[in-house]
Parts: sequence; structure tokens; C-alpha cells
Amino acid sequence: MTEEAGTILARAQEAFNAGRVSDCHTLIEPLIPAPPEDPRDRARLAYLQLGCALYQTGDLALARRLNAELPTQLWRPMRYRLSLRLRDPATARRLRTDPGVTEKERDDFRTTAGLHMLWARRYRTGFPLYACRHNAILFPRTVPKAMVHVPLPADPGQDEDTIILEQGLGDVLFHLAHVRHEGAHETARFVGLRKYGPLIRRYFPRATYLPYEELTETHQGLRAHLAGDFVGRGFARTGRVAAPVTFDSPRRRTGEPPVWGICWRGGSGQNRREERHIALRVFLDLLPRDARFLALQFDMTPEEREILTADARCMVPLADVAANPVETINMIRPLAGVISVDSANWHMAGLCGVPLLAIMNRTAHWFWGPDARAENAYPCATTIRKEVLDPGHIADWIDETRKAWSARPASVRPAIADIRRRPVLVTGLPRSATSMTMRVLHAHGLWLGETVPGNRENPQGYFESRVIRDGIVKPLLSDMGADPLGVRSFPPRDVLPPCPPLARRITRALRREGYDGSGPWGFKDPKLTLLWQLFDRAYPQAIWVIVRRDRGKVLDSLCRTSFMARHSTSPEYWTPFCNAYDFRLNLLRGSGARIFEVDADALSSGDLDQIRPVIDAAGLTFEAATARAALARP
Repeated sequence: MTEEAGTILARAQEAFNAGRVSDCHTLIEPLIPAPPEDPRDRARLAYLQLGCALYQTGDLALARRLNAELPTQLWRPMRYRLSLRLRDPATARRLRTDPGVTEKERDDFRTTAGLHMLWARRYRTGFPLYACRHNAILFPRTVPKAMVHVPLPADPGQDEDTIILEQGLGDVLFHLAHVRHEGAHETARFVGLRKYGPLIRRYFPRATYLPYEELTETHQGLRAHLAGDFVGRGFARTGRVAAPVTFDSPRRRTGEPPVWGICWRGGSGQNRREERHIALRVFLDLLPRDARFLALQFDMTPEEREILTADARCMVPLADVAANPVETINMIRPLAGVISVDSANWHMAGLCGVPLLAIMNRTAHWFWGPDARAENAYPCATTIRKEVLDPGHIADWIDETRKAWSARPASVRPAIADIRRRPVLVTGLPRSATSMTMRVLHAHGLWLGETVPGNRENPQGYFESRVIRDGIVKPLLSDMGADPLGVRSFPPRDVLPPCPPLARRITRALRREGYDGSGPWGFKDPKLTLLWQLFDRAYPQAIWVIVRRDRGKVLDSLCRTSFMARHSTSPEYWTPFCNAYDFRLNLLRGSGARIFEVDADALSSGDLDQIRPVIDAAGLTFEAATARAALARP
């Protein structure tokens, strides 16, 4: 029995640590009427029974009695929190007054009491007690050992210059909104996880950021406030828990359809992960069939990715949404809205004014006010309780936000002076003489890096960057479930999932190739036709060159060229293929991008006016002799 109980308890502990509280209780429930004889197993069972009760799972009356009966030296911080949850002040007092209580435990008790009061909306009493969390046990460590915590004074004029970012991304954003609203810390030093650095660089551009990993002896004794305490000071000043401030505004890209973000799981074992969870297949069943959705789930499982990939309505970002919060915010800003359980997505959407359908769990976070409504923090939110959520509610909200999205003004392309951010991108149908066009541009000094060499089908070379084609373009197509060769299957034609790191990846590739940024660079690939939206987002001031060639000549070349003819030698196969490419090129033409058209037949016949405007736009010097030499056949 002891060995069997030990195995069960180990599995239960694993489930509890993973936030699967219901699974944990299902495992331990048969052991509760007759606890194991082994003292260690009996203690583990009691701990898990109380832990489940902390999340309102199991027989709460039985857990209340157990909590009252156990010696006060056991698990005091956790049991004190449970005592308050179960409204047992007598046990809470016994635990709090035990002679062995340490100072850290006292701060834990204060923090727990503060949270309890915040949950009860007793903010004026709760915030001062909650400020003791820097030294609490059941709270993530917030103040690095090298630094000294300084309570936030009532007078901002007495603030220290250093602020520590604490807790998860949603909390950090909520706290930063209060810091920004005060307007007194634009040049402060912020300290926190490295991944939060982009937030400070974006929204506090005059401030400095110090990741935990870069703290050294020179920072010993650095005095700092906790960012979360600005919420309490903001409440004392305004009577509001939320800060009336936004970080960004919604966007709408020309030519793209509306897309809604989705998130079906939030939180952790410490904040009711099960309450903030809807099984993905059930979640997808709630969504309308006539809309497109972008997954914003930070911890997506391989199984979930497979489910989403099989659903034509859904897209998965081509980047890790947890890696860089600013890039995730940039994904959210063009969305028509976000449908999500309580997660950081609420804050990212809310602080950008993007409509939010907030699926509220039963035990709502104190952020959301006494009536548990996300609107209390973010006016763009619409709250719906999880227990009443159904397809009708979502469909109505989708219809409303679709209209609002259509009314948004189209985003203006930013002016970019940096020549490294204004590449020349050459595309068109395969076998439409894109190589010849790029050959002329390269002859005038356009930097390409190492390119694919010539062969029998293209003896003068392809003038196509091997590292970008093979290391970036083909993997992007594969990641979207398309043919990496761009022939047998294509990615969606109307909208592609975001890939925020694309420009950064290309920059790294160019540097490895030796590009120094002193002149313009370019890339040519017919497959850009399939990916133009991604490259247009990465380089909104790119110079696009669409190469046209007589359709009959294109079809003939496709049927005769070995690497294309292996797919088919019939024009009947290639005609719809060309139509699919042409459709996407027309979308590019209507996108507002800077586009030049080159008639390949005219150019090959010596009409240099086809290429001169491109050379001028790239900042290169046109030379007729150079162009003719590049066009000459060997």
C-alpha cells in the first residue's frame, strides 16, 4: 500500500505543479478516507489536499478541519492563505502567532492578507500590505540580492531612479501603464527579465534597461522600487485600479482581410490555470466559419499546432509569441480583435485599443474591479463570463468588430531613410526573366551576396541569394505547410501569418555574407510572389520590381526547363499555376507598396527605359553601356 500510495502521490504532485489541480485531486481523493501509514506519504497527501482546497477543489469543509488540526509548524505560508480563503480566522491567527514564525513568513502573511483584501476590493488597506511581497515566501522573488528594496513613497518627488519589473508579462504591462501615466520616470533605470527590455526601449525611449543577468558588483546596494506598487499609488491618487493610458493604437493594412487573435489557455498553477482554459477543439467550435484567426497562445503544444494547421480558418505565427512582447504587440495591432481567456493578451490588446472579447473566469483577478469586468481597465474590452460563452455571443461580437475594423483608416507607410531597410525586391512568374532583370541591377552595383550560379537552363546565373532563398524563403513556405519550391502547393493568398523577426533574420544573413550597409542591397526570387506580404511588412519602403513576360513564352519555358518540367510538361498544368501567381502579384500591386514594372521582352530587346527608373530609385547611377553589357548573351 505504501509503495502504491507513493506512486500515486508522485503523479498527483506532478499534476499539481503543472497546474492540473483537478487531475491532482482525482488521484488523491481515494487516499483521503484512509491516509497511508508512511508518515512522509501522509504528509504529502495532506499538503496536496490543502493545496487543492486553495484552488477551491475538493471537500473544502474537510480541508478546513484538516488545516485547523495540523501543527502550526507545517507549511505556514500556504496554510495561512488557505485559512483566509476558507474564512477561518482562528486558524489564521494560530499560524500567524506561532513563536517560530520568521520575518519572511510575516511578510508572506502580510502579502497574503493584502491580496485577500484586494480580491475583496478593499484597496486602501490591501495595497500597503501587498507591498510586503518583496520579502514573501509564496511569491516570486522580485528584488535581486544585489539590490535594496525601497518602499514607494506617497510623493513621486522622493522616488528612486530605479524600478524593478516583476511577475508575468500581463502584470508588467499593467504596472508600466501606471508608471507611464505618472510621467515622472521617462529617464529611469528599469531592471527585469531580458525579454522585457524591448518594452522599455519602445515605450520609455529615454530610459535605460538593465537585465537581471547583467547585474554586477557595481550595482551592489542599488536602491529600487517595485513596479507593482505604482498601481497602489495610482489608486490613492485617482481612485482607479487601472491607469487611463494606452501604449499604441490599432492599425489596418491595405489589402488584407480582418483577422482575430485567439488564446484559449492562460495563467499557471498559481493563478487557476484550469479556470483560464478552454480545450482547443471546443474553442474552435465556438468560432464562426467565415472568419480568419491568428493563434496567440504562448505555450502551444505540438498537438494544438497540428489542430490549427488543419483548420483553414487559423494561422500560427511564424515566430515565438513569447520571445519579444513588442513584436507580439505588433502582431496584435492590425487585428480586428482578440478573443481570449485571461492572459497577457488582454493587456497587449487593451493597451493598444484593439477590441477584446474577454472571457472572464470564475475567480477573476483583482485587476478587473469589483464587478469583474475587463472594461474597468480597458474600454476596448467586452467581458463575457466563461460559463455563458456560446457561438452566438462570439458571432455577434465578430460582426461588430468587423465593421469597426473596416472603418479604421489604412496605416500610412513609415518614412525610412536607412538604405539597409529599403531593399530592391525582384519577383514575377517563374521563367519570366527575373534573373536577367537582376543581372542588370547587379551590374550597376546592387549588392546581392553569394548567388546561385548558372547552369544549362540559365548559363549567366540566377542572381538569387542562396542564403536568403534556402535559409529563409524556403523554410517560411514549409512552416506554412506549402511547397518550399513554390510549385505544388501555396500559402494562403489573402493574408499570411506574421513573422516579426523576418527583417532581423535577413540582416544577420546579410552580415554573414559581408554586407556593410554602405549601398543598397537586393534579393530576387519568383517565390517572393507567394510571400510578398511578409516582406512588405518587414520592409514597408522596399522597391518592388515585378517582371512581366509574354505568357506564351513563360509557359513554353516552364514546360522545357528541367527543374520545372519535372512537375509537368503540359501548358494545361502551368496555366492555372501562372494564374495563381498573377492573382498574388495583383494583390501586391494594390497594396500601396512602391512598385516598378519591367517588361522583360522589351528590356531584352534593348529598351533600357524599362530598368532605368529602378536604378535611379535605388540610388545607383545608370549607365547605358553597363546595362547593354549585362543584357548581352555570351
